[in-house]
Amino acid sequence: MATIIEGEEEISVRDRSVIKGQKGQNIQNSIRIAVCSELRRQIIIALREGKRALSELRDSLGVSSTTAIHALRELEKENIIFQDKSRKYGLTRIGYVIGLKLSDFVDAVEVLKKHEDFWLTHDLSGIPPHLLEKIGWLKGSTLIEAPATDFFRVHTVYVDIVRTAKEIIGVSSIFIPEFSFLFEKLLIDEGTEVQLVITKEVLDRILETTDKDLLKRVLKDKIVKLKLYVMKEDKKIGLTVTDKFISLGFFNLDGTYDWNRDLISSSQRAIAWGRELFKYYVNNSKIV
Repeated sequence: MATIIEGEEEISVRDRSVIKGQKGQNIQNSIRIAVCSELRRQIIIALREGKRALSELRDSLGVSSTTAIHALRELEKENIIFQDKSRKYGLTRIGYVIGLKLSDFVDAVEVLKKHEDFWLTHDLSGIPPHLLEKIGWLKGSTLIEAPATDFFRVHTVYVDIVRTAKEIIGVSSIFIPEFSFLFEKLLIDEGTEVQLVITKEVLDRILETTDKDLLKRVLKDKIVKLKLYVMKEDKKIGLTVTDKFISLGFFNLDGTYDWNRDLISSSQRAIAWGRELFKYYVNNSKIV
């Protein structure tokens, strides 16, 4: 029989296949233990904050001691948690990593299900895969919608966000009338730092519609803090990030921009997510 030699040991092909099968079963069992029970998920996520006694877990999760112990023992068998000498429970190194991924997964599901129709009916191709994986960072975001009686609501909220900003970075494949406002009121009057990644078409519209004297002043004044980038490849997205807010808009599936719905948030994680998205576009653009 053929053998596979590892160091000084010889493991038969048949034995190796048995070991692989056992590992496969162990992986599936670990996934089942960590994911397929809301209580076990809650325990893992709770222990990310630090070690807890049984009574603390029981009270915070609202379950009986018997129920908690049963879940804890299952997690212990999979080396996801351990109990120390003081009888407190904590995450193993494996458990800590699993806890990170579980938290990301739970946050992502919450973000997507909270505004389900918004995500289902828009073109998300403007978000690169590595930031789709971090979509949970947008947890707690608010969807601003324009009802029939207040068509300009989204527009009004957006202007209020940028009006008080000390710094603005953004990505836009649509032309908005506020570009002139950004240049005149914020850049010149307020000294706001502005960086925009735009399409060639949007740049042309800005040059066409902005007052020529204002444009000359903006472009030549060394005090004015403006950077413009042009995308190498047109993408369908509208992003604005300030020092306090993020505003995110998308195109509808029919190719038209949705002016009536924006996702906004003031959380630091959401703002950090927006900054990462902006950096991604800067790296794929040319400075004007």
